[in-house]
Amino acid sequence: MLWETLERVNRLRQEALSNQAFVESAKEHQQALLSEESQPNTPKPRKRAKNKSLAKVYQQSEFGFNPSGVEH
Repeated sequence: MLWETLERVNRLRQEALSNQAFVESAKEHQQALLSEESQPNTPKPRKRAKNKSLAKVYQQSEFGFNPSGVEH
């Protein structure tokens, strides 16, 4: 089974290489890949996250019952 697959792949490869349109398309693809590799990949600078105040961090939190009712 493996041998048959190898023979089939080899036959199809040879047919493709004998087709001039395929060869030209492969060369164009190779050139596109080379030009893509040559372009520098410059990542965008990231914006730093602003530090949140503790009031914002604990805004949704409830810390329990305040029996005196006095807030500071």
